[in-house]
Amino acid sequence: MTEFELPVVRPRWFAWAQAALFALWIPILLLIPFHGDYEAVTLLAIAFVGGAALGWIDQRWREEDAVQIWVHAFERVFLLLAVWFLAQRLWGDEWEPFPLALIVLVATLFLRYITGFILIVSRQRLRLPAVPRDVWQYFAHWSVYATVLLQTLEIQPYASVCTGISIVLVMVSSCIWLVKHFMHPQARSHITVATQITLSRIVMAPVFMAVFFYDGDSDFTNNHLVFQVLALLIALSSAVSDWLDGHLARKWGEVTTLGKYLDPWSDKISTMTTFLCFVGTGWASVASVAIIFYRESAVETLRTLAAHEGEVIPARRSGKWKTAIQIGTIIAILTFACFDGVLRDMHVHWPGWELFFHIAPRLLMWMVAAVTAASGLEYLYASRRILSKYL
Repeated sequence: MTEFELPVVRPRWFAWAQAALFALWIPILLLIPFHGDYEAVTLLAIAFVGGAALGWIDQRWREEDAVQIWVHAFERVFLLLAVWFLAQRLWGDEWEPFPLALIVLVATLFLRYITGFILIVSRQRLRLPAVPRDVWQYFAHWSVYATVLLQTLEIQPYASVCTGISIVLVMVSSCIWLVKHFMHPQARSHITVATQITLSRIVMAPVFMAVFFYDGDSDFTNNHLVFQVLALLIALSSAVSDWLDGHLARKWGEVTTLGKYLDPWSDKISTMTTFLCFVGTGWASVASVAIIFYRESAVETLRTLAAHEGEVIPARRSGKWKTAIQIGTIIAILTFACFDGVLRDMHVHWPGWELFFHIAPRLLMWMVAAVTAASGLEYLYASRRILSKYL
């Protein structure tokens, strides 16, 4: 290597510095729910300044490797959790209004990060160069950090204004990033009709959340009957699109690698968004949804490891049954809610129905959690050959 060449390998201290910044997120996420505001803001500022400094220094080295992709992914996961904890903190305070803006920001960030991760993996498999970061992505990232800082200190109205700006910037940066991705002919060739239907299911997830909490109340039964029915229709359309994209891909011979990645991701985005809404309205316990989340995360980690080995883990029969039961449960619970809304509008009090509607959603969600966990164990056993390479 000559003195004019850029070093390929990052020095050892760089990894230790990143690990130290990651360690700061543990006390941050513990302090936010318990109103350790000034301590959390101090650590957030250190994490932000340190991350920005390392990012500037990292420009000396060549393109991102797999380790750096995972580093940035985990940083965004921590940031997403911080926004979610802030929303939960306001949600649990009876004196505060429902944090609709923060909930929308959580959904927007979740959709952006998941979609970005899928396309990064897809571009690596297609051997395409990484999409370079632009100023919009930096602005969006800094704006979310500023939102967390202001919301933690509860500086109003600047916190609310910054939250709205963050939502807009994340959406704009996402659109620009997607346009740059699909400008490449090889990436564009994988956007079949079936894949477009799959993408529409991802887009509808935050729309469902906005409709579910339209009245600004976490209790869905207090929502207007029109929006209750609209939420049910969105869930039904997601179920139909889940069947339709696979049917059209097989019928027209348009099964693509991108579609194989996007289809399970879109299922998880739509179902997990719905389950989080169910937690908010009291139809599901945190424990049952956590079991579902752990299973989905484990299986997606398996898919990532398989992709690194040049393999694609196909959907197994247990996974298909799991998805069908999840979708069926969602539709059943929303149908119960619409029927309950009709009874309320008609001022009909039926004690037997009220008892059933109070118990049935939680029982169904525990059944879904059990089926989902069993499916995850079956995936882990079937993928033991891939796991053995890393364990």
